[in-house]
Amino acid sequence: MDVKRRQPIGIELVRRGVVSQDDIRVALDYQKQHPDEKLGDIIHKLNLCDERKLLEAIGDIFGEKTLFLEPHDIKVKVEQYVSPDILKRNSAVLFDVENGKAKVCFSDTANTRAIDTIRLLLLNRGLVMERYITFKSNVDNILNNMGGKASDNISAGGIGSDATSLVDSIIKNGMERRASDIHFEPMDNKLRIRYRIDGEMFEIAEISKDKQPQVVGRLKAISNMHQEKQESQDR
Repeated sequence: MDVKRRQPIGIELVRRGVVSQDDIRVALDYQKQHPDEKLGDIIHKLNLCDERKLLEAIGDIFGEKTLFLEPHDIKVKVEQYVSPDILKRNSAVLFDVENGKAKVCFSDTANTRAIDTIRLLLLNRGLVMERYITFKSNVDNILNNMGGKASDNISAGGIGSDATSLVDSIIKNGMERRASDIHFEPMDNKLRIRYRIDGEMFEIAEISKDKQPQVVGRLKAISNMHQEKQESQDR
């Protein structure tokens, strides 16, 4: 929540009768111990007032559209437009697409980098972003319910112990996440799997080193590399 002007926003909320002066003192005391948290999020976390009245007041003060997101508000398959990983990194929820507009709820409208990142990704898909704000905990809860990471889907997808189902599941999930590249990267003690999504690299899984030969073998089979013939060199 963009409440960067700490004392002024507190005074304004008191003036509007949303919270009392005592409530603001409690919130400011809490903020001293948690300086990275915004005042509006703290008031919400401490349950010092009605959350919807608080959100409406903050939206009015900062001239922003507001929405307290519920699961039923998510009306699109998010991964068709933006990777859930990118939304999580930028504390944003894409919740609807209609008539060329993509509705996105942010937890911090002061984070212009996050807003520009999502806006440009959507613009590349021919969509104009319509911005909303809500509490950080609201965004986090919705994203967690979505199963934000591609790796979560892979681990939950019932990958078998054999290399065939392992590799096939990684490729299938990569396609679902609109990955342009899938990287199988041998490390000293593991095989690291990363996707390139919208130009950014995301680590999505780690495979034990002992499975590396089987994984490599499956990749060779898929790419028909096993069809190579070894010819005698002394003919």
